[in-house]
Amino acid sequence: MTRMQRGSEPLKKSFPTLKKRYGKRTYFEDEMRSGTRSQSKRRWPPQGHRPLCQVKLGYEFTYLYCALAPATGALIALMLPEMTRACFEVFVDHFQKQTRQLHGHHPVVLIADKAGSHQREVCAQRRIALQHLPRGCPELNPVERFFEELRKELADHLFDNLRQVEDYLARILKKYWQHPELIIKLCHYPYMRTT
Repeated sequence: MTRMQRGSEPLKKSFPTLKKRYGKRTYFEDEMRSGTRSQSKRRWPPQGHRPLCQVKLGYEFTYLYCALAPATGALIALMLPEMTRACFEVFVDHFQKQTRQLHGHHPVVLIADKAGSHQREVCAQRRIALQHLPRGCPELNPVERFFEELRKELADHLFDNLRQVEDYLARILKKYWQHPELIIKLCHYPYMRTT
């Protein structure tokens, strides 16, 4: 058993308890940085030709904060300028408003990695349970899989400013809000279904 497999065991063992207590009110959270720097993906040019692509080295960035419920496909997202405790507080306030609309005053749990901005007291002040993922186990967080899809759609696009980045991200996210079954298909991992 590798170190990474050993690290993933605590969440897999505790997930049945979380699922029993919170049911479909279990959310996973993470952040993704994107900006005016272009990201190129692999290309297949004709044989004997070099692949051509436009590149921009921009230095403006925004952070997409996402919380999703893999069992229902619910997605809560907010774009913020930094990955700091203050921005995490803004996101948790937004998350609380959205989950109250969805679940009333029933308790919810937010499962996140151990980034420095993910402070337990920020969530506790808002009566949201925060559960940390084990260190070095990003494969347990379904938001990472969701971000892979977003990065594919952002690849090979040039953006002149942050407004263009945010508008394009909003168009991509709209598809997932309108079709939550896409999130369920991507993010409802086997260890979540079998418990």
